[in-house]
Amino acid sequence: MRELDDALDQLHHDVRTADVPLDAVRARVLAAAADPVTPKRRGGTRWLAPVAVAAAAALIAGVVAVGSGTGQAPAPGTTAGAPAGVELLSAREYLAQAADAITATDQPLGPGQYRYVAAHEWSSYYVSPSPQAPRTAYIYLVESRDETWIPQDITQDWMNRRARLEGVKWLGGTVPQSEAPLPGPSDFEQGERRGECGYFYGVAPPPGCGDPDHPSHPEYYAQFPRDPQALLQWLHDRTAGVHQVGGTTNMPFHSAVYLLRTGLVPADLRASLYRALALLDGVTVTDGKANLDGRVGVAITVEDVHERRELIVDPATGDFIGERTVTGPQPHWSFIPPGTVMGYAAVTTKVVDGIGRTD
Repeated sequence: MRELDDALDQLHHDVRTADVPLDAVRARVLAAAADPVTPKRRGGTRWLAPVAVAAAAALIAGVVAVGSGTGQAPAPGTTAGAPAGVELLSAREYLAQAADAITATDQPLGPGQYRYVAAHEWSSYYVSPSPQAPRTAYIYLVESRDETWIPQDITQDWMNRRARLEGVKWLGGTVPQSEAPLPGPSDFEQGERRGECGYFYGVAPPPGCGDPDHPSHPEYYAQFPRDPQALLQWLHDRTAGVHQVGGTTNMPFHSAVYLLRTGLVPADLRASLYRALALLDGVTVTDGKANLDGRVGVAITVEDVHERRELIVDPATGDFIGERTVTGPQPHWSFIPPGTVMGYAAVTTKVVDGIGRTD
């Protein structure tokens, strides 16, 4: 089997090849890779990705409305946490409930149908110091949407649609906001594209197009162990030696969220992933009423001193709702306080009757 990042490259080839430099300390996509490659740090803008996103194209990012259990969604950039007066079960109990709730198989695609994967996102947009402005660094949160339509025959045309939305929030910086312009959306961040096997940027599909060793192929997921202990060991083995620069992270946890973010993990493997994560040391609940786009679930994480990545799951149905990233007690940036939401993503997957349709 290929390294985890190579295996998932089918879904994110455009993200990996786009001209969007990533800071090694902050690019969450590194947390899901299985190849210990560290991009060089240089001046310029960077998207801080909570994870590589759904299906064949996911704008590096985070996403829309995380709440605290009141039914109200806090503004992006505010502190996330468990609601007062709520008695939480343990993370292991919630994950076990979610796994037990997954009793049905996923709806198969019929002729002319597409699997629709959508992510509504808030992304951290980081402008780092450069030779021209060595003391300038700042972060905005920017709202966007990423949608992908995947056909029954995966070797046929997929469609991806991206758009930067109106939401923008200033998080902070070493200069006043008045001196911190937000660059406009690049071609990579917007537009509609089609491509066989999900290759949207004119890159010819490789020999592996339609290969069951690619995550775009349903048979790819048959290679994962279903036994939770064996699956956890598999994740440990595939991410051995990988770490995030600037702090330790739990790579099996990040890799599992990375897979769930694709929106393509079959029901039985989702259940196994939940049970495998329940075996991790230090897995905790940070919010019992996390609200993403009106879907309420439990936020589960493995704590990190710099920032935490939260898996948000509905324990009543087993649905993967999304994820968010929150700064820890020692944030990477001195101008960002602990507990700040740095990005979040609400992910929806369903079957639709035609390309471009959402219902």
